[in-house]
Amino acid sequence: MTLGGQISNGHYDGAGLTNGAAASQLSRNLDRNCPARADDMFVPIPSLVWRLYRQLVRTDVQYFARPDALPNADILKLYSLSAPAPNGSNTIYPTILVDLQQPEDALWNGVEHKNRKVIRQAAREGVTVMEDLSKQSWDAFSAAYARLKGFKKNIGAMCVGHVSDLAAKGNFVLTASRTANGNILSWHGYAHCRDQVCLINTVSATNLTNDSHQNNLVGRAHRLHHWQDMLRFKAQGVAFYDLGGVYPGTEDQKQANIAKFKRGFGGAAVDRSAATL
Repeated sequence: MTLGGQISNGHYDGAGLTNGAAASQLSRNLDRNCPARADDMFVPIPSLVWRLYRQLVRTDVQYFARPDALPNADILKLYSLSAPAPNGSNTIYPTILVDLQQPEDALWNGVEHKNRKVIRQAAREGVTVMEDLSKQSWDAFSAAYARLKGFKKNIGAMCVGHVSDLAAKGNFVLTASRTANGNILSWHGYAHCRDQVCLINTVSATNLTNDSHQNNLVGRAHRLHHWQDMLRFKAQGVAFYDLGGVYPGTEDQKQANIAKFKRGFGGAAVDRSAATL
């Protein structure tokens, strides 16, 4: 989850290998082959190197289930599967899965008491959450992640190419929480297809100089953000909300704290599988 220069799904997602006029012409040629939404909705453009790779190796990305008919691709990448894919290279990982089919009251009662209190406070402070996959929102999201990456060297890649694939199919959702004045506090990016969603990107607009007032506000907004996303997806008929994996250990305290945060929204601990065929 970073800007260019990082690894995206096992492929380098950085700056181009060439420059100058040749690179510009090559980029224009590849742009014509980039995924595009028929409805002219915004689709993030991945790096030149990623586009070059995709010209050489046709790759299809799917979530939640293997497609009924195999796509015309050299590699099929499957994510958030309920069981390992036969004849594939599988990685099994733990996550938290919230059942959105239950009544809203039951969903609310599944949220930890402390989180419910914080969610109410954020709502009183005028924090709102809305879906916004626009270029302006994406650019702000990318810039915030780049700042975070510069401060925290151990966070992963932003996977722009992965997101581009999903967005071109209409399977990527970006939501943002905002203050009453419209300032963005957090972003959530989801894979959304079939009757499930999976959190794949998240960035908080924390103050890297440790402004405690701002960071506490962001923390409250982040909890409201998850709750409002769950309600929005529930209203759209989504059945399951996957929090995108949790750290199972205790050695890395920061990752353990993130796992505790995710468990605070209720849900069941389950194993998911990612596969390459």
